[in-house]
Amino acid sequence: MSFFVYSQYCFNILLIFNVQSLFAYSCYDCPMMEFNYSLTVDTFPSPTKNACRIITAQTGCFVRVNWYNHGISTVFYGTNRGSLLDSVNIEIDRRVSISTGVYSTIKYIDYTCGSSNSSPCNTVENLQRSFRAVKFPSDEQINTYDTLIAPSKEFTPDSCFYDENMTDVCPKSNKSLCQRCMIVAEFAQTSTICAVCPDDQTVYNFFLYGTHFLVTNQTQLDSILIRCQHGKQCNSVANVENIRRDLVTQFDYDQFFYSKASTTRLCSMILLMLVSLASRQSL
Repeated sequence: MSFFVYSQYCFNILLIFNVQSLFAYSCYDCPMMEFNYSLTVDTFPSPTKNACRIITAQTGCFVRVNWYNHGISTVFYGTNRGSLLDSVNIEIDRRVSISTGVYSTIKYIDYTCGSSNSSPCNTVENLQRSFRAVKFPSDEQINTYDTLIAPSKEFTPDSCFYDENMTDVCPKSNKSLCQRCMIVAEFAQTSTICAVCPDDQTVYNFFLYGTHFLVTNQTQLDSILIRCQHGKQCNSVANVENIRRDLVTQFDYDQFFYSKASTTRLCSMILLMLVSLASRQSL
């Protein structure tokens, strides 16, 4: 290999490394934190030096809190697992056990980001301001759809609604092994659905309602998944639209950005006070 070719090779390697470094984000990475009570905005835990570390990731960072209706909360700090950067992501999961008939609810909120400097952006402060901007539907509103996902021993695959226009993979129906109807609906610039009766060994009936709030352009993406057995065409588009209308999670963009501005102003004021105090002491 000539010196010129070798030099060009080294240059290309360095260029690739620098480009990757340019888009590598510093993130807090912590083991899952579990609490035997329901966390509030004032009790969200911060990353600790002993348990957490700062790593780099090209996919960005996230911080997430889960609430379970039996009083358990979990918190995660880590690297982005596929969500869009600079987004607040919400999900409501209402489910019922086929064997016991017991209902439960899981809610989560996460903030996914790419830091603009060397400091991690998946901080407790950003989780707090995300939470303050969110208004979940009430438990009473969520529970009104318990009948939709109720277990049924009289289920037949012919009771399901069938249709699909998704470009992504939609499971194939298998009426001989199907145990519940399913529909996935996604709402972005266009709406897509996948309504089938697949081979499914899930031990729960449930619905999931997820929303991605993109804070940079103030738009949102909705997705709803229903797996159900009760009644005729429980996986209909009409039921999806009803859930989307009745269980909407509201997001206040002004509150989200105001919280950040307030924090910045407070830090600036404290810094100015410290500088002023230091100047007086030096006189």
